[in-house]
Amino acid sequence: MTCAEAEPLIGASLDGELDTQTALRIDEHFSTCHRCSVLLDRLQRLQQEIAAADLDWSSNADLRSLRAAIRRRTGENWWRAPWLWRSALAAVAAVLVVMAVIPGRSGNSIERQMVDNHLRSMLADHLVDVPSSDQHTVKPWFQGKLNFAPSVPDLAADGFTLIGGRLDVVGGRPAAALVYRRRQHVVNLWILAADGAQSQLKSTDLEGFHLLQWRNSGMAFWAVSDINPAELREFAMLIRAH
Repeated sequence: MTCAEAEPLIGASLDGELDTQTALRIDEHFSTCHRCSVLLDRLQRLQQEIAAADLDWSSNADLRSLRAAIRRRTGENWWRAPWLWRSALAAVAAVLVVMAVIPGRSGNSIERQMVDNHLRSMLADHLVDVPSSDQHTVKPWFQGKLNFAPSVPDLAADGFTLIGGRLDVVGGRPAAALVYRRRQHVVNLWILAADGAQSQLKSTDLEGFHLLQWRNSGMAFWAVSDINPAELREFAMLIRAH
């Protein structure tokens, strides 16, 4: 097993999610690869710190201190290791899931739900159900799975690369989720059938994430990412133009 094969599996290995054969192969790799064993140790310590933290959640919680702790622990280039930030987000998302079932939790707004959905989507092996940059592969995949046909624009020429799609749920209703990448940032776009007139873009910021929502042609759209607001608005305008 090479480092390129091992790195995306380190988080799953730590969580005990690998099949026996793969687990044995990656354990053998750890025993001979100093680089990957160091990465594993960093992630173990990071999870221990998160587990030991007194996370008193509220809708106004500021996650910047947690992000700073992750950056200090993993080094300034932590975002360049996708498996690492996905695993860190997995730990945060796990806290969100637990808090969601606690009676009296405040801030259970649609915006809160969309950020939760965005975080959960970046867990390992959950970002897309159909991985493809080809709109002619992603669009037909939704046929028969939804009662509407979502448009799947190719925005690669504009700097937003399609990486796939998945089925999701928004407000208890089935939705198409299209996933794009802008440099190292993921942009989730949810589309679902909705009544109501066409609406302009409505923006919201929550915990460092930017959200845009709008309605058009009998559909409701939600876009969520941590790219800067101007870029997310550019993305939304491109989607609206198709």
